Amino acid sequence: MADIKKQLGQRIKYLRKNKGLSQEELSEMIDLTARSLGNIETGRFFMSLSNIEKLIDVLNIEPYELFVFDKEPQKDIIFEDVLKKIEKFKDNNKKLYAISAFIDNLS
Repeated sequence: MADIKKQLGQRIKYLRKNKGLSQEELSEMIDLTARSLGNIETGRFFMSLSNIEKLIDVLNIEPYELFVFDKEPQKDIIFEDVLKKIEKFKDNNKKLYAISAFIDNLS
């Protein structure tokens, strides 16, 4: 059985990114530290009910949407993270090498 804290954390991260918010921005809006939000998104901590209510309000979602755990949000997050890491390379050859190495590790 999957860890509910990790699933919820991944879902929060997905919804935050989908709204175009940084951890700092969202944490300020729901009165948490960015570090606390980071710990929630990684599944280390669980959100209090009052913070869940704030989150639902700030993200302008229905309560059930917070608990819709499917595989697509995880894929989106991984894809975005890979793109960010590749963009750090200034040289296009390094970007291509990183992409090639990533693909090789998939098989």
